[in-house]
Amino acid sequence: MKTFISLAFILILANFKSFSQTEPIEGSIEYQKGEKRAAIVEVPFPPELVENALKDHLAKGGVKEERLKGMQVFKNARLTPTDGEVADLYFKVEKKSSKDDNNSVVYLIMGRPNENVALRTPDDAYRIQDAKSFLSTLNPQTQSYELERNISINDDNFKKSERKLNDLREDRKKLDKKINELEQDVNRLKSEKETLIGKRVK
Repeated sequence: MKTFISLAFILILANFKSFSQTEPIEGSIEYQKGEKRAAIVEVPFPPELVENALKDHLAKGGVKEERLKGMQVFKNARLTPTDGEVADLYFKVEKKSSKDDNNSVVYLIMGRPNENVALRTPDDAYRIQDAKSFLSTLNPQTQSYELERNISINDDNFKKSERKLNDLREDRKKLDKKINELEQDVNRLKSEKETLIGKRVK
């Protein structure tokens, strides 16, 4: 029953969050001592969760995460399985504000394969529309990742509790057996005592 309630709450929360993403916009971000054009979006999830969702999503396409100058980087990645052109993806995920841990601002710079993005001019908006399109899917991606993660955690907790219960049942069986053996010993000793006392009276 508790598992059902937990999953129901997760689904309700997920449906609420699905309406909370703003539309991606074009903007800029400071990178390597210069302003770089980037797609930007706000999402109703904490930064760590968003970063893990990005890592999980792109890993499914065989792309590993790198960390470079404070950015989460995925090189030679495709935005979609049908994307005919690979690119280097530079993500920056930050808290929306110092007091807001549950909402994030996500920046995405699209880099040409093996491009040194640090040398890019401020007006270079390479594939920024594609970056905006990708960020428009970030909310459901993160929502799906969070749901699967919570289901996995719930399943792990269920299995741990089940193992603990089975261990306690085994312990109880052993304890019941020990109690039974002790009761037999007590009855035997009681009988011997009565027999001995009977002999003494005679």
